[in-house]
Amino acid sequence: VEKYCIVNNCPNKLPWAVCSSLPLFTLHSKIWALLAVVRDSFPRRPIKSFVQVQGQVDPAIAYHALNEIIMRNLRESTAVSIENLEKCIQCGRVLKLPVSKCFPVLSDNTEDFSLIWDNCVTVTPQEYHCQLYYDLGTFFFYQEAYTQAYTMFKHTSDLIIQVDDPVFINVDNARLKGYHHGCQSLQGVTQQEPPEKVTLYEKSEACRRNGFKGIVDVLIEDNLRQELTMIYRSELEDEIGTKGDSLSEVYVQVSICNVVRGVMEGKALVSLLADVIEDADPQTIEFLILVLGRALHGASFSQKSNLKCFVWHLMDLSAAASHFNHAIMNGDFKKHFNEQEIMEMSVYIREPELSYADSFDDATLTCSSFPSSRDSSVSLSNPEQQLMYSYDPDIIRHVVSDLCTKLGRSPAYVMSLNEKWKVPREMHQVIYNLTSSPDQAYIYLLVGKACHLMDVRIYERARQLLMVADRVVAELSYTLSKHIRWYTLLADLQQYNMNESLGENSTLQDLIKKTKTCITSVRLGQDIQPSHNIIQHCAAFLMNIRDIGYLSNMDQSGSGHIEFCRQVACMLKELPSVKSVRKLSREIWDTVRNIYTIGSQRISSSGRHSAIHRDPTIAIMAVEAFQTFLTKFKDPSCISVLISCFTKYYNLLRDDISCEIYGEYVQFWPTVVNNPNTLNVRAIEESLSILMQHALVTNPSQPSWLRTQADIHFANNQYSPAMKFYMESGVVASDFFSIAVPKSLYDDQVYKRMIKCCLYLQCHTQVAVLCQFTDEVDYTTAFKALQERNSYDAMDSYYSCIWDISILEFLVHLHTRRGEMDKRQTAMKALSQLDLNSNNPDDIIQRALQIRKRKFLRALAKQYL
Repeated sequence: VEKYCIVNNCPNKLPWAVCSSLPLFTLHSKIWALLAVVRDSFPRRPIKSFVQVQGQVDPAIAYHALNEIIMRNLRESTAVSIENLEKCIQCGRVLKLPVSKCFPVLSDNTEDFSLIWDNCVTVTPQEYHCQLYYDLGTFFFYQEAYTQAYTMFKHTSDLIIQVDDPVFINVDNARLKGYHHGCQSLQGVTQQEPPEKVTLYEKSEACRRNGFKGIVDVLIEDNLRQELTMIYRSELEDEIGTKGDSLSEVYVQVSICNVVRGVMEGKALVSLLADVIEDADPQTIEFLILVLGRALHGASFSQKSNLKCFVWHLMDLSAAASHFNHAIMNGDFKKHFNEQEIMEMSVYIREPELSYADSFDDATLTCSSFPSSRDSSVSLSNPEQQLMYSYDPDIIRHVVSDLCTKLGRSPAYVMSLNEKWKVPREMHQVIYNLTSSPDQAYIYLLVGKACHLMDVRIYERARQLLMVADRVVAELSYTLSKHIRWYTLLADLQQYNMNESLGENSTLQDLIKKTKTCITSVRLGQDIQPSHNIIQHCAAFLMNIRDIGYLSNMDQSGSGHIEFCRQVACMLKELPSVKSVRKLSREIWDTVRNIYTIGSQRISSSGRHSAIHRDPTIAIMAVEAFQTFLTKFKDPSCISVLISCFTKYYNLLRDDISCEIYGEYVQFWPTVVNNPNTLNVRAIEESLSILMQHALVTNPSQPSWLRTQADIHFANNQYSPAMKFYMESGVVASDFFSIAVPKSLYDDQVYKRMIKCCLYLQCHTQVAVLCQFTDEVDYTTAFKALQERNSYDAMDSYYSCIWDISILEFLVHLHTRRGEMDKRQTAMKALSQLDLNSNNPDDIIQRALQIRKRKFLRALAKQYL
């Protein structure tokens, strides 16, 4: 109150130019008004109240009422206080600060009390300006004027380092730094950064505009920093190559730099430099060694290994008397190798001249085999590179023929050019048993490139290569032809599974017919069997198109994938009949149990078991294969059945009724697990997680799946993600709460779990509001939550969402007792709404309830989504 009176005794318009130093100092009391407004916004411990005497006003209420009047006046005078303080900063005069020595010792005989002003301490303008900047910045930050606050804090940081021996400053450096960083990260405030460093791309473009002067230095630097892409560097090389003889030397140097960069990325491009080194002049070889040396100085461990291997191969392919080998062994470059390596490399100087053609078979080429965007007819430096980048069957055949007939390469060498060209296991041995010829290598490359294209989801081109391969092997091997056709079917199934599209000149009926033909070959136990991968795609495809009638008749198929689909199809077929479903669900239950039983026997690797009867205690497939198979299903009913099965296992094995997970068909499964210790619980939990991730990718707006995912997070004590999925399930089920959420989705259990989540997240006001949503209002939890001091939510902003009169009356009493008049007024406003009158008709009361429910749930959705 004394501070308030001092502030109010100061005039609003102050004559700064004529004030002396002493009254000028007292004008800094204006800052008390601003800081009082800031501190009043924070919650504080209430004053302890005693028993109230009847007929007298409660002292706590009287104190808070007086405090509210004072603070209201201070808030109204903030603009005047800021104006006066800003003028005080501009005056730049020296101030005098009264200290204890200014006050004389009093006695009984003292009649005239006067201060000794000569003992005041001098305060420099830099010191009190620093304090004023800090206090004004604090107020502006509170007012959310972050741009002005940032300016004030910046001035404070600049001035505080200029004050050597402060007597007036009271600045918390840690808090100042926090304010400074906070302003920078908030909207509309940016820090003036130092000038950005010029990037290598900008340097390269500048060299490009200047006739490529200095481009080599940029590329050498980029070999270490690796900012420029290889595509950009290749374009630079091609552009320099078109400039003619004037830049021929630069072109060679740029090419060398690009090769070294490729080697550092793991591409063994030995053949590109082998011929160059053989005929190169000493200056070119010295430049190559210079680039390699600089790259080795700043390379990582793996990059150094690539570079050293590259040098080793170059020495191996070069003549013994070549200048490159002598420069490596006699210069400073050999310091990058140890003594053992140097001893072995010295052989390349003593041996007779080596022929590049004779030694090339030992060189390793591991270029990337991803389909290139360049035209297939582009002229590359050698046949191997053409083979790497070409996906045209005619060009592949021509290049393979040249390699085998003209250059004398063996088919085995051609087939081993790239490790990414891997043919399936069932075709690998068949191809290698063919007569060694260019056709053998040609077939291998067609199948290997097609499989690689399927891996990168380029199905149309993969089918083209497989069709050509099928025509080539039609007269060579019936077995190989059949496997190629099955892999053509696999490409069709994978494409349909990805985006439900079909290949050219193909229909869904054709695809179904081919799929059933493949499954029939498995069921009949023919000698030539498709792979597990093809079988699982076929079975999952028929399940996804809901050909339940066909799958339900696939008993004794001999395949674990087909058998499991048959069991699920039978259950889906009988879902309307509860009694029949329980019997069929037991079969799926036992199948899953056998898969996850520790040490259980599996079906043989061929995928086939007894054609007469399968032992029910043997698992139909391994856990890893089953987890992969689960991700192939897309039918919502099938996924819901699988989710309910795994959630039931999860609930029974965990045996915690407070954390049970919701499942759509969970009532159809057994209620007990025999010998739970024999089950791999971790694998079941992992499979449920994999299945839920796949389900939400397949259909992210399925309310029941979202609630299941929320329950899983809740069971694992992950309360924030649990709230996210609870709100997401309600949003998609009610069109952002425009209608009521179905009771089957948001039941009492969900509301209680949401209450617990908010309780652990310390959002206590949200807890109180959610306590109204249960069938019986949980007053105990609501009242306890509202009495919490620290609540990390919008607090009184949620009062308008409360419709229970008892809770609102409790809030009014609570805030009155604490002297929190603003919050008490908010609660009174919510309590006095006309639509909450208990005498209103039921339809009006229900409408008021639904409006508040919708408002609160939408607020939660905006917070967690």
